[in-house]
Amino acid sequence: MTTETPRQTEHRPSTSAPGGPDGTASGRGPTFGKDPKPGEGSSAYGESLADIYDSLYPATGPAVESMVAFLRELRPAPASLLELGVGTGRLAIPLAKHGYRVHGVDASPAMLAKLHENDPTGAVTSSVGDFSALVVEERYDLVLTALNTFFMLPDQEQQINCLRGIHDALADGGVAVFETYNPQVYHRLTETTTRVGHLAPDALLLDTIQVNQSLQSALVVHTVVGPGGLRKVPEVSRYAWPAEFDVMARLAGLRVTGRWAGWDRSPVTDQAEKHVYVVERQSALLA
Repeated sequence: MTTETPRQTEHRPSTSAPGGPDGTASGRGPTFGKDPKPGEGSSAYGESLADIYDSLYPATGPAVESMVAFLRELRPAPASLLELGVGTGRLAIPLAKHGYRVHGVDASPAMLAKLHENDPTGAVTSSVGDFSALVVEERYDLVLTALNTFFMLPDQEQQINCLRGIHDALADGGVAVFETYNPQVYHRLTETTTRVGHLAPDALLLDTIQVNQSLQSALVVHTVVGPGGLRKVPEVSRYAWPAEFDVMARLAGLRVTGRWAGWDRSPVTDQAEKHVYVVERQSALLA
């Protein structure tokens, strides 16, 4: 979720875990304490937007290319990579094409079904579940949580639980990478705000944004207007300030080792639209 119009913005898929479009595992990967129920939270978001997600956020362009370059510099292929909130494979498929061994997880079976359509050779394995209850059977050189997915976890406790799962998922020398929006982008909105963007020549996307500053939450209602009628999809995120993110990471046995305003490693400012974090295990830094 960002303030830009569709095609320019970097939204997120659905919070989840490894498996196929029917909820069964496709390749080995993490397991989860529970499966999301249809219609709940980020699963509902993914189920509602899966058929148009690739039109909203194409899997090509400078944003994807700069992300791939950032990760290749951080840990080159053929590193193993776990993506939380893989969606339709917008990032996972290009990473697999560059030689990474990618496993993606998502709360939405519909998103994963689109992933498999976009990846007919099965280069990306996947599974479905709730990744606030992540339990790993193998470890990864990279764990990627992009497109504001981390903020889709609804409260601080679940965000810390996710970080603990990521800690356990990291291989020796592994790193986790997070892409989030800058909380300032929404926190400074004191009134309901509406933004309009083109989804297609004959379709519009209207985003209505409401912020609860005391709860650090942002509600965005996506309204798609097109030949098929009108569709509304709510999306709620719980943002964490950088200092809070640092503390949550430490509680999970992690430590932030880098923070930038984008994949180009530009410095963080109040005006930046996003934050990119690099996180490692505390034990790795002490070794």
